[in-house]
Amino acid sequence: MEILPEGRRNPMIDKVVSGDGMDILYHLGLDTSSDLSQFSDTRFVVMGGSSERAASWAEQLRQRFAPTLKSPLSPFGKTERFTMFKVGPIISASHGIGMPSMRVLLHEMAKLMRYAGAHDVIFIRVGTSGGIGSDPGTIIVSTTGMMGTLEPEYELIELGERRRYPARLDDGVAEGLFCAAERLGTPSVKGATVGTDDFYEGQGRLDGALQTSYTEEDKMKFLCKAYEAGVRNIEMEAPAFGSFCLQAGIRGAIVCCSIVNRLKGDQIESTPDQLSNFSVDAQRVVTEYMEQILLQAGCPPTKRSRT
Repeated sequence: MEILPEGRRNPMIDKVVSGDGMDILYHLGLDTSSDLSQFSDTRFVVMGGSSERAASWAEQLRQRFAPTLKSPLSPFGKTERFTMFKVGPIISASHGIGMPSMRVLLHEMAKLMRYAGAHDVIFIRVGTSGGIGSDPGTIIVSTTGMMGTLEPEYELIELGERRRYPARLDDGVAEGLFCAAERLGTPSVKGATVGTDDFYEGQGRLDGALQTSYTEEDKMKFLCKAYEAGVRNIEMEAPAFGSFCLQAGIRGAIVCCSIVNRLKGDQIESTPDQLSNFSVDAQRVVTEYMEQILLQAGCPPTKRSRT
């Protein structure tokens, strides 16, 4: 599958490929004057908010897929905004918190893949989220991103005008990830994921610093409405991620672990060890899926140990 196919990519990219100018991928710390061929074999770009999780997952991927690589792994590019590691055919990256930060990474990572000549690359966002009817520890595989209005779209203001884009995710990848969770025996559900611009009022919380315009009863009505609409979790990235991947011709998926069931409360009461395990569980599901895809493609991991 071609990344940024004709009719969807910025015409500037074709000019750069033909040698007419240079593209500076500023936030990645890369540009097209350097040799980007090392990224041509990329099959997966996995991403989450935390740079620490990107690094620790990269090390787990190294142990499982490329144990001959020297440890500790060194990030590529610059690390002021994002932290990125290349492990065989996989890139592990951090995207910061929220949609604006993540969209910067998505734009420049998609261009990097195009300039490197990579094909059939799957982007997967992995993280934690507030479950809606999903208890802590449950894996939620997203079917579509939704705005806080419960519409399966992403709204972006361009030149002062509001533009909306569909935010659905790839059905085939979602099903593969769900099956991977089942193989591991991890509690999992599929459903829509709401992404908001805020962690507190935007997600209907009552534990922020400011007095809210809504009550506990109002919050519960909204959360129940969301559940009835097929929403199973809420975070801060899904609609932007889904819409970008769809526009860019990239097969995209989101896998999150619930850290709180919002139908039962707002406070995250799990212990630090439990929260760490929740993040690892989501990564394990994605790693299981990636291994299956690589095996089907005739590219078995160097080492089949479990992490």
